[in-house]
Amino acid sequence: MIDRTTLIRRFSFALYFVIAFVTFLVVLFPFDRIKTRLESEVRAGTQMELNIARISPRFLNRFVLSDVVLSDQTGRVLFESPSISTHVSLFNFLRGITAVTIKAHAYGGDLTVKTEQGTKRRFVAFNADGLDIGSYALLKTLGLKLSGKLGGSYEMTGDAGKGKFLLKGLASRELKIMGFPVPDLDFDQGWIEGDVKGDRFIIKKFEFDGKELKVRISGDLVMRERGTLNLAVKFKPSERLATEQAGLLSLLKNRDPEGYYLLTLAGTVAEPMPRF
Repeated sequence: MIDRTTLIRRFSFALYFVIAFVTFLVVLFPFDRIKTRLESEVRAGTQMELNIARISPRFLNRFVLSDVVLSDQTGRVLFESPSISTHVSLFNFLRGITAVTIKAHAYGGDLTVKTEQGTKRRFVAFNADGLDIGSYALLKTLGLKLSGKLGGSYEMTGDAGKGKFLLKGLASRELKIMGFPVPDLDFDQGWIEGDVKGDRFIIKKFEFDGKELKVRISGDLVMRERGTLNLAVKFKPSERLATEQAGLLSLLKNRDPEGYYLLTLAGTVAEPMPRF
């Protein structure tokens, strides 16, 4: 029978080997090759450009990606974050499933993304909390002067998904729609909820409530530049705004008993066609 001292010594050697193995694995792991592979995979699969300054280990299955920038082929920045924490599930990896949890601080708020990729399952979950819309550079590039806070969640399994988002303190300034100037607007809250099937977005709830204007939208659209629109739009201005925009509102003939003006949007996402 092995005595206690010998057992402790053997256990210590085994533990030392495991610690040394894990340490050298983390230190010598080819992070530069992984970074290059990630960037090339994104470029090949999405026609977007991913740039990562460096990847640093935190543990065997935990990594930090520094200065991450995702842009389109024209160089327009779609997303950026100074630091993204990544956790790979070893348990799922042994089952042949790639499960990754990503946490990032961006645009004044927090983002969490969970993905699972296997032979029979493709799943993505997205959660956002306290994102500052005004700090999103793409909106400024498009000439949109918007501000407010965004939070919500989205889940997708296969090619079907569902999501809901809440906006607080949404404000627009110097906005133009199809060349027509829109008065500066402030909304206390806004709700967006819908389902995705393939590239089609089906609106379940799209509401914005403000002191000067209330908006309700229903219908669906195909999420491509040339994708079709099929939207019914209702909006109710305050008395002050209605008086101020009397000339524009005179073009609208349809009005329901609650005082909402009605119109539809057809055409495509790139070229919407309003019908009064």
